[in-house]
Amino acid sequence: MTILMLPDDVVLNCLARVSRLYYPTLSLVSKKFRSLLSSKELYQTRTLLGRTESFLYVFLRRRPNSSKRILVPISSPNFPSARWSKVAAVGPNIYSIGGLEHNMSSKASSNVMAMDCRSHTWCEAPSMHVAREFHSVCAFDGKIYVTGANENLDSTNWMGVFDTNTRTWEYLQIPGKELCRASQLESVWYEGTLYVRSEKKNVTYKLHKGRWRKVDYAMNYGWGRSSSYCVIENVFYHNFGTTIYWFDSQKRSWKILKGLESLCKSLCNKSAKYLVDYGGKIAVLWQDYVSLKFPRETSIWCAEIAIEKRENGEIWGMLEWVDIVFTTDNPSNLVHALTTTV
Repeated sequence: MTILMLPDDVVLNCLARVSRLYYPTLSLVSKKFRSLLSSKELYQTRTLLGRTESFLYVFLRRRPNSSKRILVPISSPNFPSARWSKVAAVGPNIYSIGGLEHNMSSKASSNVMAMDCRSHTWCEAPSMHVAREFHSVCAFDGKIYVTGANENLDSTNWMGVFDTNTRTWEYLQIPGKELCRASQLESVWYEGTLYVRSEKKNVTYKLHKGRWRKVDYAMNYGWGRSSSYCVIENVFYHNFGTTIYWFDSQKRSWKILKGLESLCKSLCNKSAKYLVDYGGKIAVLWQDYVSLKFPRETSIWCAEIAIEKRENGEIWGMLEWVDIVFTTDNPSNLVHALTTTV
């Protein structure tokens, strides 16, 4: 008797306990395995058994060479063509929102595309009511908050909220004109609410009881210096230069994430750094040019940092590993990095 002779629900129960990293190999066993591995029932079983995992997705504009942890290229039909779109992850799905249409007109797009990370296939999602470019997005509790655009929006359509469960859009009334005119935006869900920062105006607002309020100088200043940021367990982290900082919400000040002296040396003079919440840890990605010769070989590095909260209120980082995860001799730039739960 082989596993293939067992009832499907029993096989699904077994496969759900296996790391998804092995699914590509298991799919070669038989057509039945390929069908089960791509089924929604398998991922529902993984969720019920508490066997979901966090996976890091990195978008490059444009082959792995490590036997350890690597970025694996995926074939993804119907990949969205819009440039400078913004992305957000909700559950097992990645959403690509707005940007510039990839045609001669170069007009802002209202399109929304969704990739199911279980099958790595893209499909259309309900479009926004307005086209957006140079906007910001962030996700929380099954909803994606989209703010701003390159056009002159008013208070009725400046912020759109997409409910990924009902697949519907709603637009929140935004009081005041100052925020509507802000551009070059970044947004994050922090301290139970939405924070939006305008780089051009050098100001940060938070949504409080239905109204927007300016945040204190310390928060705005630290965020404004960041090259990348993320929020993990309601702690705001950002990278500036070679150092990672965290925001002490009690003392309203930024503090260095200690314990990462060796990593700070590796980050020196490297470009396109990204901080990502990787299952409660910080994943740091950056790129490095191996030589100045053309075509230049580019290496993508990744470091994984565990977070330790100590009794004195301090937070330390522990470097668990760091390595090259991708190399290419094609012109490439890091565009997006985010994680999904599958």
